[in-house]
Amino acid sequence: MILLVSLLMPAHLMLAQPSADEIMTRVAENQERAKAARAAYVYDMNVFVRLKRANGKLAREESRDYVVVPTARRAKRHLVRVEGKVLEGKKEIPYTDAKFRTKGMDIDGDLTDSFAREILWNKSGMAPMVDWFPLTGAERSKYSFRLDGEEKYRDYDVYRIDFIEHGDDDCWRGEALIEKNEFQPVVVTAEWACKIPMAVKAFLRTNVEHVGAKITYRRFDKDVWFPVSCGGELKLKVLFLYSRTIAFSAKNADFRKADVQTNITFEDDTP
Repeated sequence: MILLVSLLMPAHLMLAQPSADEIMTRVAENQERAKAARAAYVYDMNVFVRLKRANGKLAREESRDYVVVPTARRAKRHLVRVEGKVLEGKKEIPYTDAKFRTKGMDIDGDLTDSFAREILWNKSGMAPMVDWFPLTGAERSKYSFRLDGEEKYRDYDVYRIDFIEHGDDDCWRGEALIEKNEFQPVVVTAEWACKIPMAVKAFLRTNVEHVGAKITYRRFDKDVWFPVSCGGELKLKVLFLYSRTIAFSAKNADFRKADVQTNITFEDDTP
């Protein structure tokens, strides 16, 4: 009788459901393969950064367009367009140069440039920076995971995984939707759940609040997954005199196979 039930039972019900740790271990192992698969593609990237003052009014915003091209060692990107503006009172100052500054010490300009150049770009990963998410082996080891069920998300069958950073800080936590067949991330969200201790704030005169980020992926072929959008927001206060809400995003589009016969040369680490 038991044998008969086993024969009639669908195969997928006979398979033991993997644990959250097993799922995320598979994800981490697949990241290197996914990175290698991306080396066959050229694509366009748009980066957007917006800074608002404490009163909610716009201080500065900037949009940059890039072309991302893989090389034998890592990806490179070429800046093709910059469009930004600075608001000083009722005066609007447009600009088209990533190095544009309104004065010698321009904190808004430096922050905008830093987010566009560094936080949204990981040259070795050929994608928006993913260090805020526990997807690689190095990052995964810092987190604890819990399987919160299975569901259908758009065209994907996914596991829902909750994660929380462990250790002295326990600050980062969030949720990951992991595709069940190829064990690739589909959507990952993370938030900074800690407050900076008062002693540290008093010493550094700096406070960071409401940090959150989200990254989404899309499947282009078997085992070929690309991050197609990444974004987030945080609030920064320095010395009680400077306060900004910073929103940032990156979007990747127009993916096309690279022509191996074509030699495209870009300057290293353009803005």
